[in-house]
Amino acid sequence: MNKRKKLAFLCNNMRSLNGVERVLSQRLSLLAEDANYEVFLITCNQYGVPFSFPISPKVHHIDLATRFLLRCSYRGIYQYIDRFFSKRRYIKAIRQCLEYLSPDVITCVDMHVADLKAVLSINTNAVKVVECHSGRSSYFEDLKKIKLFYKYYIGLRLKTKMLHLVTKFDKVVVMSEAEKAEWKMNDKVVYIPNMLPSYPVDAKDVFATYHRVISVGRYAYQKGYDMLLESWRIVEKQHPEWTLHIYGSHDGDAGDFEQLQSMIDRLRLKNAFLHHATADVYACYKKSDFYVMSSRFESFGLVLIEAMSCGLPVVSFDCKYGPKSIIKDGKTGILVPQDDTESLAAAMCKMIDETKERERMSINARDEAAHYISDRIMPLWDAFYQSL
Repeated sequence: MNKRKKLAFLCNNMRSLNGVERVLSQRLSLLAEDANYEVFLITCNQYGVPFSFPISPKVHHIDLATRFLLRCSYRGIYQYIDRFFSKRRYIKAIRQCLEYLSPDVITCVDMHVADLKAVLSINTNAVKVVECHSGRSSYFEDLKKIKLFYKYYIGLRLKTKMLHLVTKFDKVVVMSEAEKAEWKMNDKVVYIPNMLPSYPVDAKDVFATYHRVISVGRYAYQKGYDMLLESWRIVEKQHPEWTLHIYGSHDGDAGDFEQLQSMIDRLRLKNAFLHHATADVYACYKKSDFYVMSSRFESFGLVLIEAMSCGLPVVSFDCKYGPKSIIKDGKTGILVPQDDTESLAAAMCKMIDETKERERMSINARDEAAHYISDRIMPLWDAFYQSL
């Protein structure tokens, strides 16, 4: 009888309603239910807060409660002194935990320099894996929002150091073929797409019109909601009976929600609404007509296959890397040039105007999403772990 593989996953916490937490909860549960694996989830900042999504009781959870970034309570030089010693304690706690567990595979789900350093410093025979949930180029794209030069320089150094540490890991898991090619690390990089949390038995009524467009994601620079609102201003003038609904969490960049709300007021948009994140996002998909993605970058885009599984065609920027790997242009949705807000508006108007085309794409989108169900994706993970 083969020995069970012991898998350890290291992440910040499982408290938000974001896509990473959604798919990780599902995958860890399915792995733990498999007799071939023993699964450990190591969080650093859970502090007794319930998981946002259900996780199998067979997953062993350990919370280190030592996220050093939350310990910077002082000001001035004392803040940096506190951070220095907190970081050392943080890395030590991770090392001691992993050395005690002695897993066969150690996976960093969040790509933070301290996490990566801690795992790389352990003297072990375990295979060390990084899951890249944001996309390689995104780590530098995110710097474009920084206006102050010294902050940009500090961020650039940190990102460069982080990517250098990633190259020292045994395996890097990415979500698209396009990103795999960009890493230029040959067999060290493995492509495994995200899987659907669930494939609904019933989709939206293809022939019903709700006059409603939906988008889901964090209120953060990455999601490009500022560009979406610029586009919606054009759409609203042509189709005043249609509404745009954005559902997002507030754990993105500080102040983004308030800035977007101010933008809605400044542009005098009557039919654009910002909502809090919801745990029942599928119900929101089913009462919408199509999905729109305005992201500046995406490693995958879980929301795309979620919306498609409910029968929603998609209008999206052709950003790196996810949309092009998921959307079949003209069949399951419409891809437009990156950051081109006028083209995004035109594509939304086309989706609104051409009812028969929208119905056709709706059927195709749901069929395409079936490629991402767990029965198709979990064998890829099983083959990956068995190959290590």
